[in-house]
Parts: sequence; C-alpha cells; structure tokens
Amino acid sequence: MKRVISSRHMKALDAYTIENIGIPSPVLMEQAALAVVDCLQSGRYATDNILVVCGSGNNGGDGVAAARILHLKGYKVSVFTAAHPEKYSDGMKTQVQIARNYQVNFVTNPDYGEYTVIVDAVFGVGLARPITGNLLKIVEQINFSKTPVVAVDIPSGLHADTGAVMGGVIRAEETVTFAFLKPGLLLGHGQTCAGKITVADIGIYETGNFREAEPELPLFKPEEEDLLRLPIRMESGNKGTFGKVLLIAGSGTMAGAAILSGRACLRAGAGMLKIYTTTENRDLLLTSLPEALLSVYEPSEPVTHRLQKDMEWADVIGIGPGISTEPYAARILEYVLNHKGQKPCVIDADALNLLSLHMSLLKMAAPPCILTPHIGEFSRLTGISVSELKSNLYEAAGAFICNYGVTCICKDARTLTMMPDGTGYINTSGNSALATAGSGDVLTGLILGLLAQTDGHNDIHIVPFTVYLHGLLGQRASMRLSKAGVLASDLIEELTIQNEKIEALHSQNCNKTLNTSGFFGNTCSKTHKIGV
Repeated sequence: MKRVISSRHMKALDAYTIENIGIPSPVLMEQAALAVVDCLQSGRYATDNILVVCGSGNNGGDGVAAARILHLKGYKVSVFTAAHPEKYSDGMKTQVQIARNYQVNFVTNPDYGEYTVIVDAVFGVGLARPITGNLLKIVEQINFSKTPVVAVDIPSGLHADTGAVMGGVIRAEETVTFAFLKPGLLLGHGQTCAGKITVADIGIYETGNFREAEPELPLFKPEEEDLLRLPIRMESGNKGTFGKVLLIAGSGTMAGAAILSGRACLRAGAGMLKIYTTTENRDLLLTSLPEALLSVYEPSEPVTHRLQKDMEWADVIGIGPGISTEPYAARILEYVLNHKGQKPCVIDADALNLLSLHMSLLKMAAPPCILTPHIGEFSRLTGISVSELKSNLYEAAGAFICNYGVTCICKDARTLTMMPDGTGYINTSGNSALATAGSGDVLTGLILGLLAQTDGHNDIHIVPFTVYLHGLLGQRASMRLSKAGVLASDLIEELTIQNEKIEALHSQNCNKTLNTSGFFGNTCSKTHKIGV
C-alpha cells in the first residue's frame, strides 16, 4: 500500500521536518527540484525547449530551482513567473535570485506552443480558492497549447484533498508529487488531470513523534502486492474450512444477478454456497450453477424460520443482487438485519435501495455490515446529491461510516472503501470495462467468497484488497477483449486465468510472514490459490 495524506497534514509534516528534524527549507526545495529534473531526464519528454511556469509560493521556488539545475546541465530552459515579485515567498525570492546569478533565462510573454515541454509550478497543495483573472487565462493557454506538462507536486487548480477543479486546472501528462500521495491526485478530476503520478522521496517522513502530535485517519492506495493479504488456500483444508455463504439474490426477472454473484463467490474459493431465491429461479439456477445449494421461497409467503436456519448454517451472508424492491424483498432485508447476529453481511444492489427507505434498520443491525453502493445508490443512502458527493466523496463517506459503523465501498470511476475505524482506501485498479451490467454482482460474490475463507470468518480488512482484485480483473479482461467488449461474466473467467499469476505472487513471498493490520500470519510452505 501507499500512504495518502491530506494537504493540511502535508503542510504540518513539512514544517515539522524543518523545525524539529532540522532539515532546512532550501534543502527540501533542492530535493524537490532534483526530482522534477529526474522526471524530465527520463526520456519520456522532448527536452529541446523547456518552459517552467512559476507562481509566487514555494511551489514556484521548486520550479525555479529545477530550471536552474536544467540550465547548468546544458538544457535550453526558460522561466516565466506568473506573479508579481512583491508576492514572492522567501523561498521563491531566494531561488529567483540564485537563478538570475546563474543567468537563467526569464521570459515575460511566452508562446506556450513553441516549447516542447512545460513545467507547471504555479500552485501547490495549499490552493484553497478558485483561480481567476490572469492566472486562469494562463492555465487555459497552457491547456490550449497541447504542449506536454509536468506538474510540480499537483496540477495547478486541482484541490489537493478532493480532486475538485478550483476555477480551472492544468491537464498534466505527469505529476511529480513529494513524499506522499495526496487524495486529490486520485479522486475527482485528479484521475484525468494528474496523468502519470510519480511519488518522489525528498526527505520528508512520518516519524513516531509527528504521528503523536498530528494524528490523522489513515488513508491508503492498495497496490498489486496487497493481493498477498487475501486468504491463503491451504492444501490441508476442506469445503467446511473454506467457508459457507448464504446469498440472498435473484427474483423473477433478475435471475442473472444471482448466477453472476454466486459463480464469482465459488470461483473466489468459498467452500459451499447456498442461494436463497424465488421459486421461479429454481430450474435456471440448478442448470446454470449446479454447484450451489438452493433454498427457494414464494414471494407471497411470510418470512419463516427456514431463512433463520439458512442464516445459522452460513458463515457469511450476502443480500441484494436482483432481489427487486418489492415489499416481500423489504421484509426479507429487515429479517436478515435483525437476526444475522455477528456474522458479516454484504448489502448490495436492490437491498441498498430498500435500505435507503429504512435507514433505521442499519442502526439496529449488529456489525459487521459491508455496503457496496455506486454513487447513485450512495446518494440515496445519504440524501446528498451526486454532484456534492463527487466534490468531496471522502468527507461524505467518512461521516457515513462514523454514523452507522459499517464498511462502505463507494463505487465510482475511483472506488473509495471506508472501514468502520475510519481507515480509507482509494482504489486505482480497473477501467471503464467495469462499467457494465453485473459487474457489481461479481464484486459482491468475490467479497463473500473471500470473506468466507478468513480466519474466524470475520476479517473485513480484506475488503479493500478484494476491490483492488476486482478492478485488476477488469483491466486484464479488457486487454483480451477491449474495454467495450468485457461482460461481467468475463471478470469471473479472468479470475480463473489470473489464479496462476496470483499463486506465483504468493510463491515469491513464501518465506515472508504476513502479519499486518490483523491479517493472517501464516508462513507459506505449499502452493495455494485464490479460487477453484
């Protein structure tokens, strides 16, 4: 995982490094400048004619320092300062004076189209108000030029915490950010404006003393290596060992949701699956998914002790895919949440829409509950408009889990998973291939299948890494089939294809003991797979 920190936390950490650790600000600025220079020298950009556009603050100072280093290395580089000298920070003043002493070229009215690459050092992570006037015009002109842009720390005009556009924003080819990722680079418009993101080590670290003085709820970006945190399938296990799942899914016109979710659950490695569904789905499910047990009901019948027995049988419960929003489905949801006890329950799709009308049910349900809303469903659950949610999803999701004590997977172009303890995970795997009917049903099945295999059957900490796996399946499937051509069932097929690669990833780490954040601590000794 990679740590993600807020702009407030980053500014405090920067100050702590200078004042308490003792690294002078000019040294940090020099390290930042060297990181930008390394990016430009990577071979990814034509460096025949470089323009560095600088603001008045220390972000501008980073840019001027980078220009000076490039100049001394023999590059053709020019600096354009987009602010009046009276507004320069102390660091910016110092860097401008040093650059002039080295005869770095400063320009006053650049034609952005004549340069081969532009360095954006106008605004840093501290931008708090919309860009207007001449600065907005500069942003627009840089974008219009189509010249590749490398952003320093964050593209100018992008809110560092939310990814919102602050009046206007520079669209960067690459962003060199310092010390840690910032939420705005991953959320909102960050995913389209930040381009390739490089995290540069410039000597700023979270030390124990700083964490105690400036605590912040942890936020992370999962990586492929985090697949190692998913359950290890031990050769000594059996179908009981690998867990029993009760999936309440499907109705007369939506049997496919039950099939997709059930198949994903079994392919993820659950030992046994029972599907609680309407009678009319019986023959189709017996034909399409013969590995699953069935428990069928008539919508007209009252919820009986049979559902209670099915719930007692299961280790993990899932409810929602294709159950409809009819009154009988609402009665089932109410019964499940009132009687599930301490067993993990994944709530998805139609169950979320039903829940939005009866949120008191969620207050009464025993933890753990895992909700998987897409942005529209999350809007109905919270009463917050989609546009407001998109402007600050992290804040809204944090308030929601604080109020209800649940795990919430907020699905959008970038999915944010919030855990009951306030830990957040921004998922960057996946692509538009996942924007297809049934994709969410597959995710629910994966979560159920993997949760069923965890030690004690209640390790919800695997949820964000299952979300990462789901996105990865979308990426890999789109490589075979194109983004537009991927069906939800292809994600399940891709899981079986990727099993061997996941097994290899585990095997490479066989001698490592995994014991992080409450995850399993087995030392691998045999081959193992996710899935069957």
